[in-house]
This record gives sequence, C-alpha cells and structure tokens, in this order.
Amino acid sequence: MELNTKKRLQSILINIEEGVMVFDNKGKVLLTNKAASNIFLINWDKLVGKNLWEFSTNLPINNLLNEVLVNGRESFIETTIQPDFRVFRVHMTPLRNELNEITEVTAIFRDVTSKRKFEQMRSDFVANVSHELRTPLTSIKGFVETLLDGEVQDKVLLRKFLNIIDAETNRLNRLIDELLTLSAIESQQRIVKQMPVCIGRSIRNVLNILGPQISEKNLHIEYIYPNNLPLIHADEDLLGQVLINLIDNAIKYTYNGGKVIIRSFPKNSRIITKVTDSGMGIPSESIPRIFERFYRVNKARSRSNGDGGTGLGLAIVKHIVEAHGGEVFVESEIGKGSTFGFSIVAV
Repeated sequence: MELNTKKRLQSILINIEEGVMVFDNKGKVLLTNKAASNIFLINWDKLVGKNLWEFSTNLPINNLLNEVLVNGRESFIETTIQPDFRVFRVHMTPLRNELNEITEVTAIFRDVTSKRKFEQMRSDFVANVSHELRTPLTSIKGFVETLLDGEVQDKVLLRKFLNIIDAETNRLNRLIDELLTLSAIESQQRIVKQMPVCIGRSIRNVLNILGPQISEKNLHIEYIYPNNLPLIHADEDLLGQVLINLIDNAIKYTYNGGKVIIRSFPKNSRIITKVTDSGMGIPSESIPRIFERFYRVNKARSRSNGDGGTGLGLAIVKHIVEAHGGEVFVESEIGKGSTFGFSIVAV
C-alpha cells in the first residue's frame, strides 16, 4: 500500500465510529483506527505491524482471520471481547489483486452490546408477561369449569370460588394497568406535569387510603419530618403512585403489630423520603435487582401473602422518580427490615 494512500485512508478511518483494521496476507496490521485500538486497549499507532494474535486473545476473531486468509471468503461472527465483555459483530472481507490473490483483509468491529441487551430484555419481558397472565387465567378457567359442571351445591364453597375468580380478575386488571403505566412513562407518552407539591400532605393522603390495611395488621406508623419542609417539584398523581407502592409494600412485609417509619428531610437541593419497615429484610444478592420489572425476592412468599403483586410496582417507582430527575435506593438486612427511598428536587 502506497504511503500517500495509507495516510489518506488513516485520516478517513480515524473518526469512524466502528473499529476498522486492515491486515496484510500474513495477518499483520497495515491500518487501524482509534475505535479498534480502544477495543483491544492498545494505542492505535502501536498496533501497526503487529500480527493479530500478538495482541488478541479472542480465539473466534483470530480463527476468523485465518479462515478468510485460507478460504478467501467474506465471513462474520459475533463474539464477546474482554475485559468489559462487550459484544461485537466482526465482519472480515478479503481484497484481491489483478491475479486474484488475497493481498489484504479488512475487518469491521461493530459494537452490538446494547442491541443484544435490548433483545434479551424484550425476550425476558414477553416471557414474564406471558407467565404473569397465564397464572391467573389458569386459575379463573379452572374454577369457571368447575362451576359450569354444576357440581358445586354448597353456597359457602360457591362464594369462595367466586371470590377467587374476582381476586384473580382484579389481579389481571392491575397487571394491565401497571403495564400501561410503565409503557407510558418509558415512552414519555405520559407527560410529567411538575409543580410545587407538599410531600407531607401526599404521604398523609396515602396513609388515609391504606388505613384499613394498617388497622388490620395493627401496625404502628410514624411519619417524621422537620418543620418548614420545602415543597418539591413533582407531578402529584405520579408521586402518589410512588408513595402508595412503597408504603403498601412496607405494610405487606411487616409482621402484625410491627412498625413502619416514614422520614422526609432536605439534603442539598433535594428532599429525601425513606420508608422503613420491620419485616424480614431482603437478601444482599437480590438488592441490585429489586427495581427490575417482574423481579420478586421470594415468589412463594409473595403468593402466600395474598398481595396479588404483579412484580411491576418497584419498576414503576424507579421510572417515575427518574422521570422527575431523582434517584431511588434500597437498604436492607435479613431479619432487620428494609428501607426504600427516593429523592426529588426541592422548590
């Protein structure tokens, strides 16, 4: 390759987003760009003249170059490259001279990590939704078939079956409503109408709504906040959803006669709100995943609790808070309860 041609190509390659390398017919680097050097964590000017296997420990990529040099056919693979485990689609094409001899091989490295993660998330989402829909539908279908057979004469048992059908139907409605809420927030179809809001008033409203559950479990609820707590910039309806989800969860997972403490306080330019329960706590390995959609720490416990949870509540909390420019967090220890919290900008 002529020197002037090489310089022109190098100046073109330098700003290309994909990693690009050109090898000679012995596997030595003739040209490369910074994007490619970043993949292999070597300065781009130090790659020129080196054989691929001198700096690459990725066997699929090394084998691909050998295959193209031997077979002379355009080929590609997808492979994970360490140390940051990004996924790349590597496309290699042979270049020939007038005698049809391979003189060079161009290699394009396209980062498809985000695309593959999105595809996996979509696949997991569809699988989870299917499972969550199938469970209540199977229950409803079974009880309806029993009732249609006309074998249930006991009015008490009949009412029990109908109550179960009603509960499962409500659970389906909640799942659909929460899926629509999550979708609207993620796609920004739901406009966040921020205005000055008193978070103390919002919390007291939620406690009034959840009063029957609090009384049923004989819980002690305490709300601690300083005088003159600043207002926050928030959409009051969406803020209500955040608080209902967090306080309702605290109630569900606190033992009868236990305590739930809610705190609001200013920190820098934000208002922090924490909801602390005296329940069984969350295992440390589950904490990083707790705000994932459909993730449950203990599905069996969730079912036995009778909460009919969809596994979307905390995901909705996270998306709403982040739509306000805030952050969510969780602190927990097995046997010592959990604290869920969030921050929102103060007025």
